[in-house]
Amino acid sequence: MTAIHVAQQGVTWGSILISIVSGGGLGAVFIAVIKNRAPMRELAIKSDEKLRASEEKLRKDLMDQLSKQEADHFARVTSLESRIDEQRETYESRIELERVLHANDISTMRHRMNNLDQCLTMLLALIEENPEKAQAAAKRVREMRAKQEASEVAEKATLAAAKVVASATVAAPKPAKPSKGKP
Repeated sequence: MTAIHVAQQGVTWGSILISIVSGGGLGAVFIAVIKNRAPMRELAIKSDEKLRASEEKLRKDLMDQLSKQEADHFARVTSLESRIDEQRETYESRIELERVLHANDISTMRHRMNNLDQCLTMLLALIEENPEKAQAAAKRVREMRAKQEASEVAEKATLAAAKVVASATVAAPKPAKPSKGKP
């Protein structure tokens, strides 16, 4: 490789060493370096510009991808929050329904206990008043108890129907809300 060849191709350390070894002499190498100094600087500047441009493009692409991922993540979080809120509302309404139903059951049991207490108290009072008429008193209390039991059955049926209606109301799907993001 001659000094002219080095000057035409651009100077690298390897080409300089080849020029020295091949006998071009140090003078030819220095001339080639001096002649190619401006083109080498231009190549370095162009290389730096290309590198900066590719870095800028990479940075822009990464930022775009990150923005898209953030938007997707935000949409997913919003969707999940919406679903959690709907589930919480459903559970709260079910719990409230259960509270009301239990309160009704307790009220019914309390009413039944009061009826039984009333009958027992009446039976004891009638027996104490006239022990010979205990059989008639028992018959009277049984009639009173039969009326109370019929009333209790009607009350239980009404509460059972209310439970079915309330359960169907809570279990019924709510109308779909328009979503702002991905579901």
